[in-house]
Amino acid sequence: MRAPATIGLCVLLLAACSDAPRDGDAADVTLANLNFLHGLFCPEGSDDCRLPDRTALLFDFVAARGCPDVVTLQEIWPPSVALMEPYLVSACPFTYALVRGERRTDVDDEAVLSRYPVLAVAQRTLFPRFRRVLHVRVAHPRGELDVYTTHLGSSADGGPQPCGADCPAECVAAGAVTIRDCQAVQMGAFIDETHDPDLLGLVSGDFNETPGSFVYRQFTGRGFVDAYLAAGNPECDPATGTGCTSGRADEELTELESPASNETARIDFVFVIAPADPATCAARIVPPDDDGRGTRLFADEPNPFAPSCGTVPLPICWPSDHVGVQVALGCG
Repeated sequence: MRAPATIGLCVLLLAACSDAPRDGDAADVTLANLNFLHGLFCPEGSDDCRLPDRTALLFDFVAARGCPDVVTLQEIWPPSVALMEPYLVSACPFTYALVRGERRTDVDDEAVLSRYPVLAVAQRTLFPRFRRVLHVRVAHPRGELDVYTTHLGSSADGGPQPCGADCPAECVAAGAVTIRDCQAVQMGAFIDETHDPDLLGLVSGDFNETPGSFVYRQFTGRGFVDAYLAAGNPECDPATGTGCTSGRADEELTELESPASNETARIDFVFVIAPADPATCAARIVPPDDDGRGTRLFADEPNPFAPSCGTVPLPICWPSDHVGVQVALGCG
């Protein structure tokens, strides 16, 4: 496997990112993932669906969930980055580096926050050239860590449409039917090409497909572990919203100001790639605990940091129209 190419990095405050292990739990590797709604299609005058308030709430969750080593985000654009910058320094006892790829749409991009130094960054543009996968290699104290994150095609950009006459040969050979299927095939191939099998790997994002789908099997079929399920968490129940990560998407996005969950599908995942040598990291999935830690959903409560939430002037209820996923791994 070849190492990721080091490209021009859009890294904020990297030099301040600590490489010292945290006290007491240096063996743990932690990551949280969230599709952080950009707000481009929010009603006029809503300040991108209260993006400043949502950014503050996102970092409240980051701090409350123990300041994960890595936070992966989708639907990032310049206003999001500008609003995040002060929180990178203030939200946790260390400074997060914010990493974006060199090739960006500045509309719907991936970003990685890392508390540890970033060694290299690579990207792969996916068919038909709007979606991408971002790869970041992190100098974690338990050993180098490969992190991949993506946002696969939605209905807005033709994700469920047929792959078509110009469908890439590798996608046709793999049996891809839709554009999103093809993107998953290409992402899997990119991971095969760039991941060092001796390292722990984490694959995160909004995959816009549910468990058991062709897209999902591109990762589980490679032996990657769906961390949320492996930790003993319940599968999504659309009737109650339990275990679901997507669906809070009314046309005006007013549900961001409602305490109701309204999520109906699980399409956001973190997959674990165990190292070839378990001695490197046992990749033991830590189950959820009573303090909101461990492997579970992330940002899945209506603003628990305020007495109530709702429309202005009340605090906003949710940072995004998605619920995220957090993962904790034990290496010992």
